Amino acid sequence: MFIDARALDRKTDVETDVCIIGAGPAGITMAREFAAKSIDVCLLESGGFEYDEETQALCRGENIGYQYYDLDLLRVRRFGGASNVWSGACRPLDEIDFVKRDSIPYSGWPFDKAHLDPYYQRAHAVCELGTYQYDTDQWEHDENRRFPLQGERVETAMYRVSPTRFGQKYREEIDREDRIKTYLFANVVDIETNVDGNAITRVRTKTFGGKEMTVKARVFVLATGAIENARLLLASDTVHRNGLGNQHDVVGRYFMEHLSVPGSVLMLSDPETPIGLYSGGVLDDVWGVGYLTLSPEVLAREGLLNIRAFVQATTPDEAARKSSLGVLSAGFMWNSIMAGEGARSSSRHLKNVLSDLDGVLLYGYFRAFRPSGGLLTLGSHIEQAPNPDSRVTLTSDRDRLGMRRPALAWRFGELEREALRRANILFGEEIGRAGLGRVRVLDDQSESGWPPGVRGGWHQMGMTRMDLNPRRGVVDQNCRVHGIANLFIAGSSVFPTSGYTNPTLTIVALAIRLADHLEQVVR
Repeated sequence: MFIDARALDRKTDVETDVCIIGAGPAGITMAREFAAKSIDVCLLESGGFEYDEETQALCRGENIGYQYYDLDLLRVRRFGGASNVWSGACRPLDEIDFVKRDSIPYSGWPFDKAHLDPYYQRAHAVCELGTYQYDTDQWEHDENRRFPLQGERVETAMYRVSPTRFGQKYREEIDREDRIKTYLFANVVDIETNVDGNAITRVRTKTFGGKEMTVKARVFVLATGAIENARLLLASDTVHRNGLGNQHDVVGRYFMEHLSVPGSVLMLSDPETPIGLYSGGVLDDVWGVGYLTLSPEVLAREGLLNIRAFVQATTPDEAARKSSLGVLSAGFMWNSIMAGEGARSSSRHLKNVLSDLDGVLLYGYFRAFRPSGGLLTLGSHIEQAPNPDSRVTLTSDRDRLGMRRPALAWRFGELEREALRRANILFGEEIGRAGLGRVRVLDDQSESGWPPGVRGGWHQMGMTRMDLNPRRGVVDQNCRVHGIANLFIAGSSVFPTSGYTNPTLTIVALAIRLADHLEQVVR
C-alpha cells in the first residue's frame, strides 16, 4: 500500500513492527521479506515514483577531498533508489575480501564468504541473475574463450548483468501487500531515542509542505544509502552529542569507493585474437562479461588490494574520454532512458553533456564501432583500503528541511597505487608469456600522482562499518548499531572492506540476512 505523505493531516502518528527508512534495493528487499514473514512494515521513502528535482536537491553537499562527483548526481531519492539508473553489474565479493589481511589496515569481516553464500543465492533470485554460479568454464564456447594465460598469477573471472529496476519490478507487489505501508515524500529529519540514548523511540519525517509524521516501531532499519545513513546518524544528536552510534568518532569515517583507472594499453600480436568472453555473452538468459584479475595466492603473498581489469577494444583517446564529466552524465541519462523514463534525470546532467558534446559523440562512435585494430585497454577497478581519514562530516549549511548538508573528503594513497602498479606488471608479464601481445602502461601522471582520468565507480561504501569492536565499527555482526538496542543498518555503508565488485548483490544478500535475524528479534 502506497501513501503520499503530502496528503496526510498536518501531524500524523504511525505505529508498526518494523520501520525501514529508504526504499532502494535494501529497503524494498527487506520489506518483501518481512511481509512474507507476517511482520508489519512501515517503509519511508524521501521521493516518489518519478524523478523530482526539489527532492533530489536534498542530497547536495561539498567535496573537500580528492575530486569526486557532485553528491546529488550519484544518489537517487525516489522509490527504487539507485536501481533506477544502475548498470546491473553483479558479482559476490571474493573469499579474500572477507579475510583479515595484515597488509590492509582495518580489513576483515566478522564472518567469511561461506556464511554469506546462502544469502547470495537468495539475492540472485531477487536481482533476476539466474543461477548462482560464476565458473568461467560455463561461459566459454568456440568464440568465447579466455586468454590462454600459462601462469597461475592472473585469472579470468566473470560478472553478471541484470539491471533490475526494483521500483518497477516490485511496485505492484508492494502496493497490494497490506502488511507494507509505504509512505512517499516522507523525509526523515530526526531519529529520537529514550533518555538513556540506548533505544530508538521514534523517527520524525517532514514534507516540503510542512506535514509532519512520527513513526514508532519495535525495530528501526536505516537503508538510505551509505552517505545518507551516516548523515542521519550524525544529525540525530539530541541525546548523543556526536550523533547516534558515534561514541568513538567512527560514524562517517572509512568512506570507500572503487577507483576506476584508465590503466594500460594491450597491443595484440594477432589483431584477430577473439575477445568475445571479455565483451560479453549469455548464460541461462543472463548477460555475463569476463575480466582479468589477480589470483588469491598473489594477493595474499604480495599483500595487494583486490583489483580487476576490463579488456575493451578501444583507443587511448577513447579511454581518456570515458572519464570526462560529459560522458559520465551521458551514461547516467542513458540508463534512465533504458528504464523507460526519458532523458530527464537532471538538468545538470544535460548541461554536462552539452558542454562536452564533441567528446560524448566521439566516445559514442568508438563504443558503437570499436575500431580497435588489435588495440585494447585494460581499465582497472581497484579496491580501496579502509582509511579513517576518508570520511563524511556535516557542515553548517542546511537543506530545505533544515538538515545539515554533508561534506565528503575522499582520500586514498599508496596501497591503491601499489596495487595498480603491480597488477599492470603482472598482467603484462602473463600476457607476454602467453604470446598474446604487449602491455604498455599509461604512466603519464597528473598533479595527483595518478594517471589522468582516475575517478570513482559510483559506489559509496563504508561510514557505518561492521566490526565487533565499537572503537573500530558502528554496527556489530548483525548490523545493529553498537549501544542501541533496536537500530539496525542495511546497505553498503556497513561494508568493512570493498573488494573491487559492484556492491548491489552484496547489499541485497545482507538485507535478506538482516531480515532473517530481525524476524527472531521482532517475534
